[in-house]
Amino acid sequence: MAQNLRQLGEALHYLVKEGDNIKSGDFVAVGDVVGVAITDGVVGELLGISVTGVYETTISAAIGEVIQGKRLYFDAETKEITTDASKIFVGYAWDNAEAGTSVPIKLKL
Repeated sequence: MAQNLRQLGEALHYLVKEGDNIKSGDFVAVGDVVGVAITDGVVGELLGISVTGVYETTISAAIGEVIQGKRLYFDAETKEITTDASKIFVGYAWDNAEAGTSVPIKLKL
């Protein structure tokens, strides 16, 4: 194995900032990367953010039906998944989903 390997890149370490009380399963933006909190975290704690895998989350009724393979984005202000390409790319719909239901999302860096 390469001597300069630091980690496999499956999770980011994130220091929880003021105003961020994060629950396990929450989508979290760290710069231009979106991942899913592995555990709960409060201000000042170091938290693991998974950046690989498929995670299920509820989508807003406002974005309508989501078709498998659709590119999805994360709005860091509202903390919602969206189809608005001006937001942070999070990954792909892993299955079809009706508006206002949940959709599995394959995280993508």
